[in-house]
Amino acid sequence: MTLSRALAGALLAAAAAAAALTACTAEAAPEPTLTWQPCAENGAYECASLPVPIDWANPDGDAIELAVVRDRAYGSDRVGTLVSLPGGPGSSGVDQILRGTPFSAGLRARFDIVSLDPRGVKRSNPVRCDAGLVTGRPNLVPDAGGRLDQAHSYARELAASCREHTGPLLDHLDAESVARDVEALRKALGEQQISLYSRSYGTMPAQRYAELFPRHLRASLLDSVDDHSLGGAEFLASQARAGQDTFTEFVAWCAREPHCVLHGQDVPGLYGELFAAATRGELRDAKGKALAPLDLSSAVTQRLYRPEWAELAQDLRTLAAQPRGAAELPAAPRRTGEIVPMPQIIFCSDWQFDIAEQDQWQRLWRAQRDNAPTLRSHFAWGAASICSGWPVAPKNPPHRPLIQDGPPVLILNSRHDPATPHEWAVQVAAQTPGAKLLSYDGWGHGMYDRSPCVTAAADGYLIDLRLPPGDSCPAA
Repeated sequence: MTLSRALAGALLAAAAAAAALTACTAEAAPEPTLTWQPCAENGAYECASLPVPIDWANPDGDAIELAVVRDRAYGSDRVGTLVSLPGGPGSSGVDQILRGTPFSAGLRARFDIVSLDPRGVKRSNPVRCDAGLVTGRPNLVPDAGGRLDQAHSYARELAASCREHTGPLLDHLDAESVARDVEALRKALGEQQISLYSRSYGTMPAQRYAELFPRHLRASLLDSVDDHSLGGAEFLASQARAGQDTFTEFVAWCAREPHCVLHGQDVPGLYGELFAAATRGELRDAKGKALAPLDLSSAVTQRLYRPEWAELAQDLRTLAAQPRGAAELPAAPRRTGEIVPMPQIIFCSDWQFDIAEQDQWQRLWRAQRDNAPTLRSHFAWGAASICSGWPVAPKNPPHRPLIQDGPPVLILNSRHDPATPHEWAVQVAAQTPGAKLLSYDGWGHGMYDRSPCVTAAADGYLIDLRLPPGDSCPAA
């Protein structure tokens, strides 16, 4: 016990020293500036661009421009700047503001709300790859004849294509680089401290920012949080459990609600038949094209985000009514010459999946079935399989957070989240000094605007630094 405490103390001291050195080094560099103009897409907001180095280890090297947006505080008692970090990976923070900020009027009155397209996303030097490789993925289901060596060969070919059309930024898409971009943004804004709101994948750079720059952080709200301390196997297992849990909640709703179009039917059995047909190559979508097993489970999981239970029931009924038989198979992965964005590959910069052999891959697939006996698999399986063969090692590999001198953190998570499991939020809260977890006793992914109880708790924390007294909000 004494040795463990001494080791922990040494690690924290080292982290603090590194953060101090980082801050000193960064402060010596010329500070960037922002020139705000009315946004071309929506003049109610202001837009600017922020130059940042591609590689923060080489700050004088080549740079890119990050797209930034601002919704200015309209009240007289401004608190400061709230930086909103979008999820994904691949979501545009600029779009989220331009399409109508999701934040309450009370919060908008007190803060300049600033967001960005993270590096590699949309307006900020997007990751671009060959369209044929993006859409024509290999078979990633062992039960359907999938081979790990083919997945790894595809990953190498995809990486080569993305590097050709994206450039050296492909090696610097990780959450730590984004956290350093946020620090550059803070300086350009002229703020001594900033508050952070982050959601889903955006909680990765937010947590890294708290490690690197804790004294420049006034408040940090982690909404639907990623647990970046997990190894690859437990990441996959916990994602599968989350998918199974939220699908079970859908089945229970359909059993008790007469207006569900599958009410009174064996919904798990129906889904099992669809998944088996997809595995045999016999399931078709409404256009008559083959629907692969992972496409099926991914489509189902996406319906569980809000959730959209009625629509999911209709989807399953429609698929069940499609004629069976050999479906038109998707084209094999091959280059076409058309170039399209693929920011989702940012995922490989932060997570590590050491899968080297077919037998190991098949064991992990069986673990998917064990943890999700009805759903069978989570969409994370496909990303993990590809990332296990990605030729660039993650620059920000999973690790337990080391945060010292940071502010109290508020974590929001629903009890039934298909993408960021509640168990992740529990663990992040336990690993983060001064953190408070507020659980929403309901369903879905993304909590801030889920109910008046959640919004009030979030605003009270961000505006007044007041952590909520309770531990949960009732389902709306």
